[in-house]
Amino acid sequence: MQPRQGIVEIFSTFVQFDVDQFSGWATDAKLRRSMKVCLESSSTEQSDTFWAIYWYRVWQTESSTVAIAHLSAYLQEVCYWVARKFSLKFPTQLSLADCFLRILFFGSP
Repeated sequence: MQPRQGIVEIFSTFVQFDVDQFSGWATDAKLRRSMKVCLESSSTEQSDTFWAIYWYRVWQTESSTVAIAHLSAYLQEVCYWVARKFSLKFPTQLSLADCFLRILFFGSP
């Protein structure tokens, strides 16, 4: 898996699977535009931690679906690695992709 580079990519791309293996990053055009607009209106490019906290606060105060989508994109890599490690240590009937989705949406496999 190639790590994502840059704030826009981190907050606008999602894991793609092919035959239960990582195959690349899919970009959501709406999220990409949203992050570009935010970065253009920001005086300086902040860290991914800054933007994670920013989108979390937007989600908490506005119940924004865009904020949830940005946070979901942000969590893609860590959820993938947890799912991969889990599926290797505890072989079950769940595929890597299924395990990934359960971790992403429910917090556990």
